[in-house]
Amino acid sequence: MPKPLLVAKKILQESAQAADTQELVQLIVNRIRSSLNVDVCSLYLVDSNEHLTLTATEGLADGAVGNIKLAFGEGLVGTIAQRQHLMNLPYAEQHPKYKYFPVSGEEHYQGYLGVPMIHLGNTLGVLVVQVKETRRFSDEEEAFLVTMGAHLVSSLSGNLQKLLDIESLSDTSNIRRLRGINGAAGVCIAKGWVVKDELSLESIPERSGSGVEFERTRIADALLSTREDLDGETLNNHGGDTLNALMEVYRLLLVSPELSDGIEEELLAGVSASTALKRSMLKQIAVFDAMEDPYLKARADDLRVLAIRIYRQLQNLEPEIIETNEPIVLIGKNISVEHFAKVDSKWIAGIASSQGSSLSHTSVLANALGIPAVVGLDEHNLDDLHGTDIILDGNLGLLIANAPEPIIEEYERLIKLEAARQANLAHLKELPAESTDGKTIRLFCNTGLLADISPGLERGSEGIGLYRSEIPFMVHDTFPTEEEQVKIYRGVLKAYAPKPVVMRTLDIGGDKALPYFPIQEENPFLGWRGIRFALDYRNIQLDQIRAMLLANIGLDNLQIMVPMLSNEEELLSVHRLVDEAISQLKEEGQPVHKPAIGIMAEVPAVIWMLPKLRDYIDFVSIGSNDLTQYLLAVDRNNSRVSHLYSHNHPAVIDAIFLIAKECKRLNIDLSVCGEMASDPKAVLLLMGMGIRTLSMSAFKLPIIKWLVRHADTQECRTILDHVRDLSTTKAIEAHLQAHLEKIGYAKMFGRQ
Repeated sequence: MPKPLLVAKKILQESAQAADTQELVQLIVNRIRSSLNVDVCSLYLVDSNEHLTLTATEGLADGAVGNIKLAFGEGLVGTIAQRQHLMNLPYAEQHPKYKYFPVSGEEHYQGYLGVPMIHLGNTLGVLVVQVKETRRFSDEEEAFLVTMGAHLVSSLSGNLQKLLDIESLSDTSNIRRLRGINGAAGVCIAKGWVVKDELSLESIPERSGSGVEFERTRIADALLSTREDLDGETLNNHGGDTLNALMEVYRLLLVSPELSDGIEEELLAGVSASTALKRSMLKQIAVFDAMEDPYLKARADDLRVLAIRIYRQLQNLEPEIIETNEPIVLIGKNISVEHFAKVDSKWIAGIASSQGSSLSHTSVLANALGIPAVVGLDEHNLDDLHGTDIILDGNLGLLIANAPEPIIEEYERLIKLEAARQANLAHLKELPAESTDGKTIRLFCNTGLLADISPGLERGSEGIGLYRSEIPFMVHDTFPTEEEQVKIYRGVLKAYAPKPVVMRTLDIGGDKALPYFPIQEENPFLGWRGIRFALDYRNIQLDQIRAMLLANIGLDNLQIMVPMLSNEEELLSVHRLVDEAISQLKEEGQPVHKPAIGIMAEVPAVIWMLPKLRDYIDFVSIGSNDLTQYLLAVDRNNSRVSHLYSHNHPAVIDAIFLIAKECKRLNIDLSVCGEMASDPKAVLLLMGMGIRTLSMSAFKLPIIKWLVRHADTQECRTILDHVRDLSTTKAIEAHLQAHLEKIGYAKMFGRQ
């Protein structure tokens, strides 16, 4: 049997050639029927009257299309739609809900399998396959159809039922449908506003300078003016703390030595101030663009935005003014923080750009403001969208311009539904993450930039479970000074005080390289990375620890975490460095003390070493991403094997269960800070293991808090016991998905 995602991909590729809606839905049923080798495949979609209408079929009578309509709860199809649960029947006619339609010609088909197609908790349709013989469909066939239904309802805009009200897409040729990346969840309908200032760093012309001193003065004045503009925008902004935090990132970059030193080096070569700016910025951008880690890769956008701001000051270019008294969708090649500062945020309904990623500052700010964002659009010519009616679907990464009335009405319904859901989540900020049986789960967030601080606080984060301290090292052209590090760390610790902040010591290597200290290795993920590098450069690690201790003075919320630990001597060496740093600082008159010190459990060897390490650690945090990679020998960034990566693999679950059991026995605080902590299925297992601290992206906090408050830890333990007897990832995820549906998660947020 073909894999469902491959079939879905083929359908989506072929759908682009479909002449009209009917051809599209007919293509779907034809492909599914042939893939499963069944007698009948039918697609029922919910129309504007909330009836399930037979829209396409391969196997039933042609006259049945459009003439078979069922209400929710009526017949087998209506029952599936109402219950939002599949039916697998060996003898369909014997089911009490069976309803016969003479026009269908279906009396000869007994084996019956139907699955609901659900998006955002709503049933949009039902997929049905039938065979003549009396038999129950296999688990594999069941899983295939469920997967097809889920994938198609998402990929084909998640709004198939709206197509019932449109005779043909070719009749509405002014409709534009652009696909992109989900930057921030949500849906909006508003007028498009295409920003005009589309300067690019690469297009800046290169020229010789008019003398080093003259050009040096020009760039200094431009930097000062840029700083003054940032200060002014901060004072007048309507975007809240998150926008202020993003502006602070630019202010820090403006005074960073790598910027000034890089520009100075180019000026001494005899080029103009703008050329020096361009060349020095492009060197830094190239470092981030080359990184595999999407979080770090997205930081290149910040440098581009800042470079263009400085260039405008050099050339005395006036920025665009955005004046509106109605909601707008900001559209452009790269919508930046600067654009947010030009207009009152109450009028910004959404963001759409042909550049950016889900981790860029544009997406960060859109999430913080609670507006949808679609980035990485598949079309670069967006000028004609100015002033048009735009539907922006941040859930699906979709932009629709000039949509017909039925589609608009459907999206208006979804917007009302989503508003009600968000209202249900907003109150959670002030409530504890407490299970139904009274167990409290601490929810922390992961961060690495000042710009990520506010979203966590705004969503009720109880601390920082992972602060990536390598970021300041990666945006420099040299190792940052102790003073520079103190300033950055202090800002993070102060923002969260008295809540705890877990700072991971320098973790480079693997996919995280320093531009000024390249490491060439055949197998970097098993090489010179994390604490291995830091201990070989003892002075660099000592400076960082000193900076953390100094930043913690008067706040006392610092915890230090050691990455990539694989043996006891590494941990003892870290303790010796911390003790030495404390001794030095006390001699200098600084009132420092030793903070809690913990380790990341990401190298599998740690699992069996915990008893030997007990006397030297205060806490353990499971880095589920790397632990999964190392346990399964899978590089998740390698497209050839990434499909084998899953933290719900039986071996990974057993390994984490063993860590949790051992930490409980040894009385060691335990948390999880990898992607597993924000996966709803995995969270059920972690709660069942007794893990009571999770750290994740700030934007996942409300969802996971909702899940915790609707889960019972004793029931989670029962789920865990059952899952540990299962032998495949597929079976595990199916069992976990069933429980999510049982507690209402799937209805609230959709299938995972």
